[in-house]
Amino acid sequence: MEKTSIDILWILTASALVFVMRAGFAMLESGIVRSKNSINVSVKVLSDLAISLVVFWPIGFGIMFGSSWHGLIGTNFYFPHLSGMYISVFFLFHAMFTSTSATIVSGAVAERIKYPAYLIITLIFSAVIYPVFGHWAWNNGISGSTPGWLVKLGFIDFAGSTVVHSIGGWMSAAVILILGPRIGRYNEDGSVNRVTGSNTQTAVVGTILLWFGWIGFNGGSTLAMNDAVPGIIVNTCLSGAAGFVVTLIAGWYIRGFADVGLVVNGTLAGLVAVTASCAYVNEWQSMVIGAIGGLVMLLVEWLIDRLKIDDAVGAIPVHLGAGIWGTLAVGLFSDMKLLGTNLTRIQQTGVQLAGILAAAVWAFGVAFIVIWTINRIFPIRVKPEDEYQGLNISEHRASTEIYDLYNSLEEQARTGDLSIRIHEEPFTEMGQIARRYNQVIATLEENLVAKSDYVSILDNVSDGLFLMDRDNRIAPHYSGSLEKIFEQTSLAGISFDKLLDGLVSEKDLNSFKEYSLMLFDSKFSFRTLEKLNPLKKIGIFIDDRKGGFLSKHIECSFLRITENNTISRVMAIVRDVTAETELTSEMEKVKERSQREMQMFYRILRIEPAMFIEFLSNLEENISKINEILEFEKGSLVEMLNEMYRYVHSIKGDANLFELDFLAQKAHNFESRIEELLQNTSLENADFIPLAVMVSELHSTVTQMQLLIEQILSFQKDFSSHNNSSEELIVFSVKNTINRLTGKTGKIITIDSSGFDILNIPVNLRKKVKEIFIQLARNSVIHGIETPEERIAAGKNHTGQIKLSAIKKDDCVVISYSDDGRGIDFENLGKSAAGTGQRPDSEVSPASRKKLIELMFQPGVSTSETADLDSGRGIGMFLVRRTIAELNGRITVKTRKGEFCEFEFAIPCA
Repeated sequence: MEKTSIDILWILTASALVFVMRAGFAMLESGIVRSKNSINVSVKVLSDLAISLVVFWPIGFGIMFGSSWHGLIGTNFYFPHLSGMYISVFFLFHAMFTSTSATIVSGAVAERIKYPAYLIITLIFSAVIYPVFGHWAWNNGISGSTPGWLVKLGFIDFAGSTVVHSIGGWMSAAVILILGPRIGRYNEDGSVNRVTGSNTQTAVVGTILLWFGWIGFNGGSTLAMNDAVPGIIVNTCLSGAAGFVVTLIAGWYIRGFADVGLVVNGTLAGLVAVTASCAYVNEWQSMVIGAIGGLVMLLVEWLIDRLKIDDAVGAIPVHLGAGIWGTLAVGLFSDMKLLGTNLTRIQQTGVQLAGILAAAVWAFGVAFIVIWTINRIFPIRVKPEDEYQGLNISEHRASTEIYDLYNSLEEQARTGDLSIRIHEEPFTEMGQIARRYNQVIATLEENLVAKSDYVSILDNVSDGLFLMDRDNRIAPHYSGSLEKIFEQTSLAGISFDKLLDGLVSEKDLNSFKEYSLMLFDSKFSFRTLEKLNPLKKIGIFIDDRKGGFLSKHIECSFLRITENNTISRVMAIVRDVTAETELTSEMEKVKERSQREMQMFYRILRIEPAMFIEFLSNLEENISKINEILEFEKGSLVEMLNEMYRYVHSIKGDANLFELDFLAQKAHNFESRIEELLQNTSLENADFIPLAVMVSELHSTVTQMQLLIEQILSFQKDFSSHNNSSEELIVFSVKNTINRLTGKTGKIITIDSSGFDILNIPVNLRKKVKEIFIQLARNSVIHGIETPEERIAAGKNHTGQIKLSAIKKDDCVVISYSDDGRGIDFENLGKSAAGTGQRPDSEVSPASRKKLIELMFQPGVSTSETADLDSGRGIGMFLVRRTIAELNGRITVKTRKGEFCEFEFAIPCA
């Protein structure tokens, strides 16, 4: 279609508007970066314009708009002769687009790239990267040839959300990843240090110029002055405004203030987002696209900071993030008739996505490979000292007032000569700063002697002394001992709570943060603060940098410093009391060990020698059984735990029998640990490690008791010759159990053993009989027999009675145990069974009683509410039944409520 003079004039005007965007980019980038790099980024923007024109005319234009070879690359229009008006303005318009896309890279990589390396990157981008993708997406057969392959698919990018902005963004990402972040941008904990720009006002004016240039950028992409131009410009402006408003509100909510940097990039993101669809959407759709573009910018900015990808001006969030969104928005929002691709909305969106992916693979992939290769040969990043100094000087030798001030300060820092004064340039801001600085140095010089004495005191004091401000920051001068205590250097300026973070528990750290606020609140008295001090004495754990930790104990105290009736600072005193604490702890352990040994010695002296020898033998046997279970791992892990429980329970029972509370407590803790493991649905072998440790502790205790026995034997040679009958041992065990428990419960109980003939019990069964009797006696005292008051109220004798008997019948021994207590409480037993999910029914009937008696021997069924050293786990009766079963015996239970309970065991003798 022939272009009119008005069309030519409009394209030329649009080219001029896009040209003005160079000034916008220069002002935006120089305002956002630090002043020591402002000249460098400005000259890079100028370089982009010049380099892109130089290479786009001979090479780039032909690649982009020449006759297509398979839709991939142009084959003519190299070194074009621009004789006609339209071809001239067409070239100029797209040359401006090329330099715009190239300039996106300059801001992203600012403050750390060598200038020659940047020129090479711009050349590669303008000559190859940008034109090739431009051919795919925008070559629609201008020379009468095959269009680009994306054009044939129906890809739409009206003014370049992807072609210009995303391509520049992908190129930026590739270069940034190779360069790495600026020095000091990210901390080890992942936090981000914000970089303060040199001139925010300049950045805002630059944004306004870019917005102004966008009128030509989008409006000129019609390549004709037609009816669509005004609507395109309106849509562009509305989208940019929506991006501003959304990021203003969201940024205010996130950061608590109106962040100028966010609204600047939010505005640009809105403009970028609508660039692809501004000719195909209405006003409301433009605003939605711009608003979402602003939110996408915020999300991408957060993401790249999390990944420690340092984008100096936010080019990736603005141009890549919003560019991708804007390209997708074509398929989601555009009027399909205006697009004219004959695709459905879903198909169009798929094609847009294909274009985005193609841009990523081409621009990022090729750029990364090429620049990585160049970097291996010719490093593209400046030296650290040049980065600190600034690229204005290192790359361009361009001096500024700030640089002169920096040099003077550097000389003073190098020599340490406080007599040096900074040159005071009159009528300038730097001159005013220099004047104030000179005044500060003069005052400091006067106080140098006092400061020297103060530092000397701090270096020689043994405690960690420092001043702390309202933000808990450690003052520049502190005692050298503070670094030794915390195994860290350079503590000045570090918040004390940050120093404690990771060394103390989160609870203690939070308590200190609250306490530090109270230190500066005059409402709280010194006495109150002294009582509430959470760091009065506390343990800390310091990484020894060898894979382990150093354990220390510190005492902290805090004194207020008041100036003009206001608490200005706090003096903190930190003492290392590790040695004292460890000595106290060791003394406590020695005391506890001595008390335990004395308790053992006292108990042993009260025990019949033969009984204690049998007790030790049983104890060693049970510990040996537990060790065998742990060593040979027979059966499932659950079966192993249940088997160990049996032996541990026996140890606890015997320890209680001889009133060895320390040993009973160890066994009780062992039982608790086994029960915890039984609740674990995913047991592993590693879970048994704590049990092995507990077994070792039990074995150590047995060894101690054996040593005591040996000492006693050396004084009592006839100790082992003393003999007690097995009958005495069994009856004594029951009596001792009853006496110990009645002392706790206040009950009065006698034992009738007249019917108990020990000769009727085979020798190999007597130990088992003793264990059964002890368990039943424990149940009688705790659950069965009433207190004297309760018995009298029930019309009984105030003294309860337990009967034991053992008779021979045929080839069996019939052992009987009975008490005249309450009998079995079926109601409470039913409630306990219900708790395990085993209750037979809700009503207590003869059938259910029989079932409850059976359940009484199941593990976990107990009428006690809590477990202690004597009862409550619901395991004792289970072990009784298991013992009888192992002996091939049978159990008969008889009971009458309020009168008696009798257990009869028939055990084969053979």
